[in-house]
Amino acid sequence: MLERKRPRLHVFFGAGGVGKTTLSAGYAIHLAQSGRNVGLLSIDPARRLQSALGAGAIQESGTQIMERTPTQGSLHAAMLNLEDSLQRWIAEAHLSAANSEQLLNHPFYKAVAQKIATAIETLAPVRMAEWLEMYPDTDDLIIDTAPGLHAVDFIDRPERMLAFLDSKILEWLKWFAGDAQEANFFQKTIRGGAQMILKGLGKAGGEGILLGLAELLLMLDQVLFRIMDRLAAARLWLQDPQTRIYLVCAVRDDSVAVVESLASILQAKGMQAHATVLNRTIPPELITEFPRQFSANKSTTALPSTGSVSTPPRAQDLLQDYITAMIAMQSELEARLQNKGRVVLLPVLSDLEDKSELRLTDLASLGSILARQLPC
Repeated sequence: MLERKRPRLHVFFGAGGVGKTTLSAGYAIHLAQSGRNVGLLSIDPARRLQSALGAGAIQESGTQIMERTPTQGSLHAAMLNLEDSLQRWIAEAHLSAANSEQLLNHPFYKAVAQKIATAIETLAPVRMAEWLEMYPDTDDLIIDTAPGLHAVDFIDRPERMLAFLDSKILEWLKWFAGDAQEANFFQKTIRGGAQMILKGLGKAGGEGILLGLAELLLMLDQVLFRIMDRLAAARLWLQDPQTRIYLVCAVRDDSVAVVESLASILQAKGMQAHATVLNRTIPPELITEFPRQFSANKSTTALPSTGSVSTPPRAQDLLQDYITAMIAMQSELEARLQNKGRVVLLPVLSDLEDKSELRLTDLASLGSILARQLPC
């Protein structure tokens, strides 16, 4: 059987407030309008994607934003909610009603469920790999990560999780928790003896901690091993040469520092960003024309009593100082980023910045500008 070709993966990293979610959404819409079947998965706990798209509620399992037509592709978006994901994965195991109720009420499961919401970088790759099962015709999957440095753990967490999970004890548990109908007499006997040992250890401990953990693993066996399969698929996908990583920052020294740190972390992991996007920059035409325009617009009104010439208003001086400082800072930050590789400049777009709610056409315009500048 031929292996299905993986969609191209696009991962956006960056500090908070740099426009990463808006860029991810705009790029996804542009690709969909270009005829691609696109997925957009946000693993940002702040859930900014919903407001960026202005599309109402976006479900954890996926919501259709654009339907495929003869002239455009499709777009499905989802926002990660690990508790909801875990509930779905348990439902996929088709446990009996009694076993499902026992699992959901199990004290160890409740403890895990409460903590699982903090395991974003651990289980996000599982949700990413699941996308292929849910939408097998996807051409591109775009990942909008959480802000900050920890988000980059998303890259190598599958490797680390598999190193932990793929151990001899879990192989034994996988066999131990296998289908009893497929077991021969010898296997059934060994499994029965193992259960007695677990019970004995649980009693010897005074509390049934060991036994309770074993019970939880037995009930979660199908979920756990499906997670392992998806982690393996995610690892291969993230290591695919076609995978694209983009670092996003604004004209702020702190956000550029985050990007520099992210680039160093990626390098240590044996990877590098495909491009760094400096967002909301001063347009090149303003940098070129500003000195001339400012000079031409200076006020030179003569005072009637003395014939002297007035000085430019203070507000105009402040505007000149601000724009001059921003141009200098932008040039400095661009030079710093060029040391890390390809830099893409995205100017401030007034039709985006001035609107409280964006439309898909607005985002598509932003996405097309980004796509024209990204290297192939």
